[in-house]
Amino acid sequence: MRDTEFEQKLRQRTRVDRTELTKPVSGSTTPDTPLPEDDDKAKAKGGFFNSLRDEMSSYRSDRSRKSSGGQFGEEGLVPHYGLPRLDACCSIQTPMRRRLQTAVVAWHISSFVFLAVLSIYALSNPMLWFASIPYTIYFIFDRAPGNGGVVKRGSHWFRSLPIWTWYCEYFPINLDRTTPLKPTYTEKKPSPSEKTKKSSIFNPKSWKLFRRTEKYELTGPRYIFGYHPHGIGALGAFGAIGTEGCGWSKKFPGINVSLMTLVAQFHVPLYRDYLLALGISAVTRKNSLKVLERNHSICIVVGGARESLMSSIGSVDLVLKRRKGFIRLALESGNVSLVPVFGFGETDCYNIVHTSENSFSHKVQLWMKKNYGFTIPIFYARGLFNYDFGFLPFRTPITVLTGNPIYVEKKISNPTPEQVDHYHDLYVEELKKLYYDNRHKYGYGTVEMQIAG
Repeated sequence: MRDTEFEQKLRQRTRVDRTELTKPVSGSTTPDTPLPEDDDKAKAKGGFFNSLRDEMSSYRSDRSRKSSGGQFGEEGLVPHYGLPRLDACCSIQTPMRRRLQTAVVAWHISSFVFLAVLSIYALSNPMLWFASIPYTIYFIFDRAPGNGGVVKRGSHWFRSLPIWTWYCEYFPINLDRTTPLKPTYTEKKPSPSEKTKKSSIFNPKSWKLFRRTEKYELTGPRYIFGYHPHGIGALGAFGAIGTEGCGWSKKFPGINVSLMTLVAQFHVPLYRDYLLALGISAVTRKNSLKVLERNHSICIVVGGARESLMSSIGSVDLVLKRRKGFIRLALESGNVSLVPVFGFGETDCYNIVHTSENSFSHKVQLWMKKNYGFTIPIFYARGLFNYDFGFLPFRTPITVLTGNPIYVEKKISNPTPEQVDHYHDLYVEELKKLYYDNRHKYGYGTVEMQIAG
């Protein structure tokens, strides 16, 4: 099987109704496929390694079903698990552009670790101290990630590099909107007096080098985009909003947006500057207010680490009921529109090994979330040279769709709980409308949206 044929079949999995996942498979239950009610008991009793073993066993049974024409056939949700071993490896005839796409995604997944190791090596090598010592001083005193400095540090040129187009083509990621958004900035038109004013070579202020004229003027609201669901790493949000790979500035002209992420990621040398160059900043209250004050918009992945633990293929489980901090930001800033954003296909990029609540691994995940603000789900998908196991995401289409804006006109320094709840209810209503009006179009069938606390 050629690589292109395999990927075409892999893309067909988004056309499958997600409700098929909940239907029982015909035939008797085998020892490799325990009953649902016994699954959690087995995981709790055996711990992490037994739960991982059971997860692998279920996929082995899926392969046998495929060979006998079962639920997971050629157009099933996980067709790659039924491939022979040779067909599960990348073809030597894979086009170069597809290799580049895979390489860019591999870089994005591993850049955190790679740049962390590189910075440690630079500090431990005396030959590189001429560069590492000045950078360390700069790293200690620079406060750009937490005080709105991303407004000046973000580089449109870096966001527009061809590698981000390859990144979006890998899945592929598409950016669309249900309604146009009013630009925050529009190009300033010169007044008649400015057109007729003659410059003098004897007046330095009229020289182009010294002229300070604003090219753009503020004409619209700022925006707080709420991205759902989190999935593993919010891959769709990074490609569509964190870069120009999907043409953000062309589809939303005049709206400069900063994607927000965990503060811990800005504690890694080099990686912090890499994120700032992309216009990505720390998701703290102080920093968010600073960015909004400078008339830039922000995008927050609302569900956070807890939602990533709930992620699974074919599900729409959101953590939103008690997530009201972004609503307070809008009320405390004023002249801000809240915009729900849904990433159709975001949760289909990885398989997740779900741990029971009483297992040791689940307790470790919750401990990491409580103490460090993030957690690491146990996930896997495909590899760099194979399709059946690894840490690269599947090539599954992701459509990032923006909904209707909810305008917050007045600035309220100390919003009451009733005011926060009012706009939170409006936001949830618009998010549900965005999902239910478009779920059939993107292969979600009759899957219901589940909103947790």
